[in-house]
Amino acid sequence: MSRPAESILDRLHALSQQPLGWSEAEFAESLLKARARRLAAPRGDAHRIAAGFDVLGVRIANERYAFSLDTLSEVMLLSRWTPVPGQPQYLLGVTNLRGEIRPVLDLHSLLGLPVPAPEARSWVIFLKAEGSEVGVRVDGLDRVIRLDPARMTCPHESGNGLPQRFISGITPDALILLDTAQLLALDALKDTRLQGPDES
Repeated sequence: MSRPAESILDRLHALSQQPLGWSEAEFAESLLKARARRLAAPRGDAHRIAAGFDVLGVRIANERYAFSLDTLSEVMLLSRWTPVPGQPQYLLGVTNLRGEIRPVLDLHSLLGLPVPAPEARSWVIFLKAEGSEVGVRVDGLDRVIRLDPARMTCPHESGNGLPQRFISGITPDALILLDTAQLLALDALKDTRLQGPDES
């Protein structure tokens, strides 16, 4: 099991001890199963594709999305952020992560979904790909889910009009797997004010 994946599973396990609105027993069980699969699986991308892969399910408004566990670097409550003038609505602002400035995307605006009230509790999931690390605000965390690539489809767009480039696939029960690399390639994230030094 890779160190980043092991770290995020540990972090999610710690979060599962808090009152998050899910069944704690189910969430803890999903984490244990994910750990067991990673420990038992042979290394290599070919096996990963054939055997399936783990994702973290999240809720944005009343819709279900997921991010590959391999792209997650941190999960935490979103307590504060600083808006950046002149940026599109889908860029919530910047926040501090481990002493570094990181941008935070608001997928509500990007997807045309209702924006939560300022006092609503939100979570930020930090995604890392190709040297970039960006936070994404979500309304709730779900359990770790095992996906079978053979059962996933990728239409031109999802039911909510999300462009195809942001979608890695959709499961039979309408869980949308988002493409981390494409989200991190958004034009607004190229602003040098939004990124502190990379730690990798």
